Amino acid sequence: MKLHSAVVLSATVTTSAAFTFTRGSVASRSSSLGKTEKHNSRELHVASIDVAALESPLNFYPPLPSDLVACFSEKEWEQRCSLAVAYRIAFLHSWHENILNHITLKVDGSENSLDGPHFLLNDFGIGFDEITASNLIKVDLNGMVVDQQISSERCNINPGKGRVFKPGYVLHSAIHAARHDVHAIWHGHDLDASAISQTKFGILPLSQEATYVLNKGLSYHPFEGSANDLSEQPRLVANLGPTNQMLMLENHGPIVACPTLEEAFQGMYFLTRACKYQVKALAAAGGDLGMINIPDDSTMNEMVKRMDKFDEAPSQKEDDDSSGEVLHDTSGLMFAYARRTAEKTFGADSVYR
Repeated sequence: MKLHSAVVLSATVTTSAAFTFTRGSVASRSSSLGKTEKHNSRELHVASIDVAALESPLNFYPPLPSDLVACFSEKEWEQRCSLAVAYRIAFLHSWHENILNHITLKVDGSENSLDGPHFLLNDFGIGFDEITASNLIKVDLNGMVVDQQISSERCNINPGKGRVFKPGYVLHSAIHAARHDVHAIWHGHDLDASAISQTKFGILPLSQEATYVLNKGLSYHPFEGSANDLSEQPRLVANLGPTNQMLMLENHGPIVACPTLEEAFQGMYFLTRACKYQVKALAAAGGDLGMINIPDDSTMNEMVKRMDKFDEAPSQKEDDDSSGEVLHDTSGLMFAYARRTAEKTFGADSVYR
């Protein structure tokens, strides 16, 4: 069995090294491979907000160019800019494979369109380091490109309406259609995360980063081959579950599905980091899980409890009359730093065009 969530009941992970780890979750079901897949019934609660982030926006983008006014709304342009820089960020982290892999973002308000909702994704054939705000393509849930009459000067790599890579459409459209809370989906073939997806024990709770992943709800989807078969979509959605944000495609790689692009970046960052630690730890231990420090149930409970307060700011003084907790916008802050790094590396003008 694998670890699937951050709520402890009772489940046992047994490895080939005769090491047994007890861990649990809520709402189990059997998969076709005989494993027990888990879904975390997390209760989402926000105590307060990052006031400083409200006073000074963390992520901001240039205004809509005049020649694109007939193509996009100002809101869609902002989303295109954020997604374009997300692709550049992914390139810098090596979360890509040549022209493959995808990050998608649902277009705000597109659910009101006759053929909606729509989502933005990369034009197949363009590298992550070549993505711009205007050469992203917009597609419907059937994978059909929504033609926006963007000039050829702005789409100077792939001429025409653009190309949709079917496996990307199959994976992302399934989740966008089923999970209305999800607006951003991040999928990549990070080497260490993909390697961990090929193991029977999956992501282990060895680090703070792994605890973050487990706390957001982690599921596994059995490998069926290239994700280009529409019949796989219902099984994919069922394995992700109604609230989990992390899905490991076995023998393939991770998917992070979140309400915002910033949260999806944060999730992918911590997931890949957790996998890197785990790969190195296993190598250092000669592959023997018995030589790895895996927390016991009591420690795991405390890890989960502390992770629930991950975004919490220092508490107020006792004589302070203010009520409620103040939470940092950690995902926004992390994305802002990554955005600034990408802008310095590539030049903002080359991304937001």
